[in-house]
Amino acid sequence: MSSTSTTDAPDRPAPVGRLQHFLLMCAVGVPGSLLVVATAGLLMALPFGIDPMWRVEPLTLPEAAALHDTGEAMRLIGLGADPSKAGIVRAGFVHHEAHVLTPLEAAVAADRADSATLLLDSGAAIDGRTWMRLVCFADVVEAADVRAVLEPRRPAGAPASCDGVEVPW
Repeated sequence: MSSTSTTDAPDRPAPVGRLQHFLLMCAVGVPGSLLVVATAGLLMALPFGIDPMWRVEPLTLPEAAALHDTGEAMRLIGLGADPSKAGIVRAGFVHHEAHVLTPLEAAVAADRADSATLLLDSGAAIDGRTWMRLVCFADVVEAADVRAVLEPRRPAGAPASCDGVEVPW
């Protein structure tokens, strides 16, 4: 046969039918389109406090003090949180069990001297009995930095020893 003959079989594959072409385009385009739609939906939910990527739980003031999150602690105090009021500290933050602690106790438990200073400067009430409880607790958890913050703020009439003073653990 000659090279110009029309009876030779072509070297290219047979053309794809319309249905096959449509299915191929769907297989390529649909996953990407679904990803774009899902991402847009997730982004639109964020202003409403819905975070689908991970669970977000607000911190209590004692937790913020324990976690060295002074920004959150200041925000909570600015919103009216009482720096002397006890609140829950979830398990794993300062101890293997959950505890109800004041923000200052949480700062002592985590040895966060800067958090203790912030709380004291923000109006955390500290009388002689409370001061002694915090100092004794600082001794138990070996929080020397926090104890150094507490020492100069010793109220008049504070007990002189830890005898009979209960500490959180």
